[in-house]
Amino acid sequence: MTDMTSRSASQILGVSPREVRRLAASGRIQGSRHVGRTLVVDAVEVHRLARERRRPGRPWSERVAWAALNLLSEKHAHWLSSPERTRLMHRLRKVTAEDLEHLAMHRASVRRFRGRESVFDEVESYIVPTGGSALDATQLRLLGLTHAERCVDGYLPSSEMDVLQAKFGLIEDPAGNVTLRGVRVEDAFEDGITPRAAVLLDLAGSLNTRESAAGLREVAALIEAVAA
Repeated sequence: MTDMTSRSASQILGVSPREVRRLAASGRIQGSRHVGRTLVVDAVEVHRLARERRRPGRPWSERVAWAALNLLSEKHAHWLSSPERTRLMHRLRKVTAEDLEHLAMHRASVRRFRGRESVFDEVESYIVPTGGSALDATQLRLLGLTHAERCVDGYLPSSEMDVLQAKFGLIEDPAGNVTLRGVRVEDAFEDGITPRAAVLLDLAGSLNTRESAAGLREVAALIEAVAA
């Protein structure tokens, strides 16, 4: 991983170093860490975020983002009116996978922690898995991927995140092995499964370039199916 200081990152992103620290703490810039008192961030992540910020179109609200991800996953989005769903379907036929990554960026509040592997099974019982955590060995193989170091990644109601952190002694860490994604639109998970489009989009956000490429490729296939 190639690191850069928060000051260098701020120049690329056109924001203050303080905003870079906030983006790192919220998980928008993954793989950041402290070296002494200096925050260093992953240069690849910074450039990815810079490209994302240059994309046209205002990001969707959480409500619309989850409707889009459900529709792409051939699920219902009953919290939208019929005209809203029609307009959204028209929009989805014209976006790219990279556009969708930008438009759906507000789908959850993401926080990353460092946790003991001995509590992973219990943590997973409280969340709906996503990204690599939602894919078994066969599914990963079909994507040309293999299981790497075990991590936990999943969605849960926003109101429960602090409770889970305290219960399992999770330590806030932008480069941690536990990713919790707080949501308010709980109807998007009414069957207890993360919509496939969200699983793949979260995979696309991985620091692993192979996982990221596979996620974007499969999201593009979902969009192509809708367009057809």
